[in-house]
Amino acid sequence: PPPPYAAPKPPPPPYMTHGHQPAAHSAGNADRYIAPPTSPTGADSTYQSYVAVQTQAELNTPLRIEANQSDEVARMGNYYALIRAMDKLENSYVGGNVDATCYEKQCKDLLNRFGVAKQALGSDMQDPAIAIPTFMSRYQVSALAATKRFALGVPATQGAGGLEDSSKPKSSYIAVAETVQAYITAMDSLHLNMVAVHQVHPLVEDIMHGLDKLPMLPATAECRLKIVTWLERLSAMRSTDELNEEQSQQFLMDLGSSHKSFTHWLDTF
Repeated sequence: PPPPYAAPKPPPPPYMTHGHQPAAHSAGNADRYIAPPTSPTGADSTYQSYVAVQTQAELNTPLRIEANQSDEVARMGNYYALIRAMDKLENSYVGGNVDATCYEKQCKDLLNRFGVAKQALGSDMQDPAIAIPTFMSRYQVSALAATKRFALGVPATQGAGGLEDSSKPKSSYIAVAETVQAYITAMDSLHLNMVAVHQVHPLVEDIMHGLDKLPMLPATAECRLKIVTWLERLSAMRSTDELNEEQSQQFLMDLGSSHKSFTHWLDTF
């Protein structure tokens, strides 16, 4: 049905405050033109109606996309959809609507797809901690939970610990052995110049997963914080990127420091 108020063509000039009158219009438009009330409140109401009509007209206008823009629009659409999906998943998990097993499976799937999606985007879209808030602000949408998860690069079940029952000492011994092995594997890989992100990121995930199997390990432990820091750094890079010599040396030093802190904790536990 037609809108309750049809704007004249050409549209009337911006409505003024009380005491001013709008410019006169032709007699042909006299039956279509609704003069703004003299009171400021009435003028605001009429202007809002005019804006609503114009907005509805824009929404009803088909969006034309040039052939050379369709691929970019599709990429950005996928990027937006992944962010909203992750934000919904995180909030559902926190609210207890998704069990840990299902959450971890879906989260890993979204993380993998997000990593592929951002490879096709520009360099300014590689760091989730910066790119996601900037991108989503265009649509006045907040996605804090998704931003944190994509920046970390691992599910919450692998970033907060508490996956194993501390009442089972045997499982703890196995977790310690797996964690130490993960540290050694990661450091040996760097010594062998395996510095591509897609090579080292899974190794760091293995360390984090081993640490998470030890619920008695504090969330603020130095060994854990150093691993979390490098997970965030690697997640901000493309999977095909490589660490330069300085980054590789710093990574190796931080791994050694984290490993030393972990063994020290074992001695004092």
